[in-house]
Amino acid sequence: MKRLVVLAILASGCASDPAPAPVPVGERPVRSRPEDQAIADGTRWLLEHQRPGGYWGTGCWSWGYDIYGSVPSAQFAFKVGTTGLCAMALRVVGTPEALEAARRAERWLATEGARLRRGDEDEIYNIWGNIYAVQALAGALRAETDPGRAAELRAGAEIHVDMLRRYQSAWGGWMYYDFFAHQQTPSYPPASFATAAGLVAFREARDAGIAVPDAMVKSCVRLVEKCRLGNNCYLYSYGHRYRPRHVVNQLPGSLGRTQCCNEALLAWGSPAVTLDDARKGLRDLFEKQGFLEAGRKRPVPHEAYYAISGYFYYYGHYYAARLIARLPRAEQAAWAEKLSALIRKHQEEDGCWWDYNAIWDFHKPYGTAYALLILVRCRDASAAR
Repeated sequence: MKRLVVLAILASGCASDPAPAPVPVGERPVRSRPEDQAIADGTRWLLEHQRPGGYWGTGCWSWGYDIYGSVPSAQFAFKVGTTGLCAMALRVVGTPEALEAARRAERWLATEGARLRRGDEDEIYNIWGNIYAVQALAGALRAETDPGRAAELRAGAEIHVDMLRRYQSAWGGWMYYDFFAHQQTPSYPPASFATAAGLVAFREARDAGIAVPDAMVKSCVRLVEKCRLGNNCYLYSYGHRYRPRHVVNQLPGSLGRTQCCNEALLAWGSPAVTLDDARKGLRDLFEKQGFLEAGRKRPVPHEAYYAISGYFYYYGHYYAARLIARLPRAEQAAWAEKLSALIRKHQEEDGCWWDYNAIWDFHKPYGTAYALLILVRCRDASAAR
C-alpha cells in the first residue's frame, strides 16, 4: 500500500511537470569554442531549461539504469542540489536575464526547497541539496539590498543549515548513505568530499552573516583532516581509514576530491594544508587528467580505473578553480587558461555539459552549472593578468 501511495505521488507530480523528450542513443557532437561564447551558450542552455517554478530537472525521466534512490525523495534531493548550483552559476554570469533567473531559483530554494528531508533509513541524498542551497542562498544574501527578500533568503538558508546539523553523522561531517544501524543520527562513516563541500558552503554562509554552529564546523574540519593522507590525497570516507591503500584512496582515485578537501581546509585556516599543497594538487590534477577522463560519462559508479565515478569530473574541477583564485595573481592566469581549455573542449553542441547521466534528468543542468562556475572564474583570473 505504501508503495502505491508513493508511486501515485510521483505520478501526479510528473503529470503536471512532464519529463524532457528522449535523447537519441549516443553522444551529441562536442566542440571547443571561445571562452565568452562557451559561457554565453551555456547560460542560454540553463535559461532555456529552467522550469516554471524556478528549479531545474524533474526526476521524471529515467534512463533505465539510474543510481540507487527512493521515490520521490531522491529526485527532490537532486532537484534542490542542482537548482542551487544553477542559481550560483547564473549569479556569477551576472547578465540581467541570468540574474532574474537566479532570483527565481533562490526564492524556490528558500521556500519549496527548504522542505527537503532524509529519504529513508538507507539514503541521505538530501545533504547535497542542503549544502548547495546554503551556498547559493549565501551568495544571494551578500548581494541583496531589499530587506524583505533578504529576510526570506536568510530564513531559508537557516533551515538548510539546521537540516545539515540534524543529519550530521556520529563522527561529524556527512555521508549520503547509512547502511549500518539506520539511526536518527546517521551511523555510516562520513565522506571526505561531502564534508568538504559542506565546509565550503559554511564558509560562504558565515561570511554572509548566516549563523553556522562552531561545533559543527570544528567537527567537520577535524574529520577532513583525519581523512588527509601524507601524499596530499584524501580517503574516500572515514570508513577507509583501515584500508588507505585501496585504489580509490590512491592519487588518481583522489584527484576529484583532493581539490575540494584542500579548498575546505584552506577556507577555514586549517594548519594541515598550505598553498604549496594546493599547487601540488593542481599539478596532479592536470598530470593525471586521463584517469578522470576515463571515468567521465560512464554510467556505473566507480567502474573506471581507481574506482573513479563520472560525477567527480566537473565537481573536482570546480573546486580546482576556487583553489586557483587563492594563488598569487601572477600565478593564476596560466592555471586558469589551462583549466578553461580543458572544460571548453567538452561542451556539447547544444551548449550544455554533463559527466554522469545515471541520475535522471539532472546531469545536464548540474554539469552546465559547474562548467559555468569554472569558466567565469577562469575568465576573471585571466583578465587580471
